[in-house]
Formats: sequence, structure tokens, C-alpha cells
Amino acid sequence: MMIDLSKLTDPYERKARVQPALLCVLPIVLATSVSFPELYTTLAAFGTLVVTFGAIQFIGQIARDKGKKLEPALFKKWGGTPSVTIFRHRDKRIAGPAKQKLHRKLESQSEISAPSAEFEQQNSAKADEIYKAWSDFLRVKSRDTDRFSLLFRENINYGYRRNVYGLKCWYGISCVLGLLIIIASSSTIFLLSDLQLAMVWVIGLFGLYIIIVVTEKWVKVPGFEYSQRLVEVSEQLD
Repeated sequence: MMIDLSKLTDPYERKARVQPALLCVLPIVLATSVSFPELYTTLAAFGTLVVTFGAIQFIGQIARDKGKKLEPALFKKWGGTPSVTIFRHRDKRIAGPAKQKLHRKLESQSEISAPSAEFEQQNSAKADEIYKAWSDFLRVKSRDTDRFSLLFRENINYGYRRNVYGLKCWYGISCVLGLLIIIASSSTIFLLSDLQLAMVWVIGLFGLYIIIVVTEKWVKVPGFEYSQRLVEVSEQLD
């Protein structure tokens, strides 16, 4: 059997897909380690074996699928895909004169005619097709992750947050299971060790963080930052 070690070394795969998925089992792992140390040792050995034989790729795909499933609803709330909407005349993230210069530059670089403000107003769907073509053009031209490192980092940030948001309910379930494991290790919560009580706080704070911080707006920030960095690719192509 061929072991795909690229999943361990590829930055996007590891940070944007594998890490969000592994966080799902963190509360359970922590709870088991302090409440049932012998079982934890056995499970850790088994987990190492499973990961070695391809579980990393499987886990990463789960996180990706959960995140991707949310994207259509997110983009609808945001008014469209950030890397498309940023080219619209009516989008104000780029000032008017700079937007016109960008359109002229992309028209020249991609050989795809720029739509006027009037055309965009009357044919928004067709205009968006042009902007998507520009976005795809810039992505193809920016595959060198060393040269376009800022864009690559924002892509990772967005992928990570999107996938964490997609797994949000899984984190909640994991936190509840983790707390139940700790409570089940003792006949009453008042007999828990100091380490177990500390872990209850850790798991509780982790769950609170997921509830409060991991929101649509949390995902939106790097999504729009990515579109800004993508626009800058046009300047670097000169």
C-alpha cells in the first residue's frame, strides 16, 4: 500500500483541511487522556496506525466537504463570490479611478473585454461571467505559491475558517462527549481530580470560543482579504 505523505507536508491540506477536522476530536482526546489514561494509550497507538494508512486524507476530505457545502449560502449572503464581486463597478472596495485602471489592465492581460458600468447594470449576470473569467485567469497565473505567498496564505486562512465553520456543530457534539467522558469516570462531579476539573474548564472554554467566535463574519474576513490579494496579482504580472 502506498502511503500519501504529501498530506502531511502540503501546507494547504494540513492547515485548511486536516487541522479543522482533527480539532473535532480534541475535546474527546483530552477528556480520555485525563480520565482513562490506559484507554488513551491504547487508542493513541491505534490512531497512529490508522493515520499512517490514509486517514489524514479521509479526515481532510470530510472537512473540505463540510466547508464547501456552506459556500453557496455564504456567497449569497455576501452578494456573490468575493473574488468576483470585487471587480464590479458598484463594489466600493476599490476606488473608482483605480477600478477603471484595473479593468483596462485585466482586459489587456486576459484578452477579455471589460464591461462598462452601464452594461453591468443592465446585464449583471453576464458581467459577473466576465469577472469570474478574470478571477480564474488570475488564479491560474498565481499558482507559484512562493512568488504569490500573500495570496496563498489568505487562501489557507479562508479555507481553514470556512471548514471550521462547516464543522461547527461537530465541535459542539465533541465538547459534550468530552464532558460526559470526564463525568462518567467518577461517580460524582465532586470527586473529579484537579486535572479533570481543569480539563472541564478547557473543554468548556473551547466550546464557548466555537460558539462566539466561529461565525459567518469570521469566515467573511479572510474571504474578502483573499479577493484583495488576488487583485494585486494583476500588478505583479507586469
